[in-house]
Amino acid sequence: MKGNSKKGFTIIELIIALAVFVVITTMVFSGLSSFFRMKTIYAQEMTLQQNFRFAVDKITQELRQASKDPASSDPIIFEPDDLIPSGNAMGEKLVFSVYLGTSTKYIVYKMDPSPSGTNVLVREEHSAYPITSLNLEVKQPVTEEIKQLVKLYFVRSGGKVVIILVGKTNYLGKENIISFTSLAYSRNSSNEYYPP
Repeated sequence: MKGNSKKGFTIIELIIALAVFVVITTMVFSGLSSFFRMKTIYAQEMTLQQNFRFAVDKITQELRQASKDPASSDPIIFEPDDLIPSGNAMGEKLVFSVYLGTSTKYIVYKMDPSPSGTNVLVREEHSAYPITSLNLEVKQPVTEEIKQLVKLYFVRSGGKVVIILVGKTNYLGKENIISFTSLAYSRNSSNEYYPP
């Protein structure tokens, strides 16, 4: 007599196979999630770094050309105000002069927030100092509007200006702070000191 043996899976074998499938699927989705998270953060960081690098290059190039009327007793760099020789000055805007032979332009770099919640680094050109909206001649963005741009600082000691741009990346509610720092020199104001 033949035995009635059926080939198939037992319930225990099915449960074990299902558990292995769930573990492997979880590992795959976890890896993919990490990959896409890193890709998103990397893309945000690259956008910030490109904007920061462009802004720093533009500021550095123009600050090197800063100059003043030889007959004037004004400083070349006005803000941040560095009146004491031993201290550093810090501010959220950079103001310096460029002498054009017959007239002087006052260049301002600062961060402007927009109503949409984004920030942009702008360059303004003024015809007189102190800076007011009345003597504004040209205003142009240096960076594109990016909501990741958080703060802009300028730290000055004599003719040296440290440019600090601070940004943030955000993915699924987790924020990362990024800063980009560069040192710029004004050729013509390295030893300026103006006592009060």
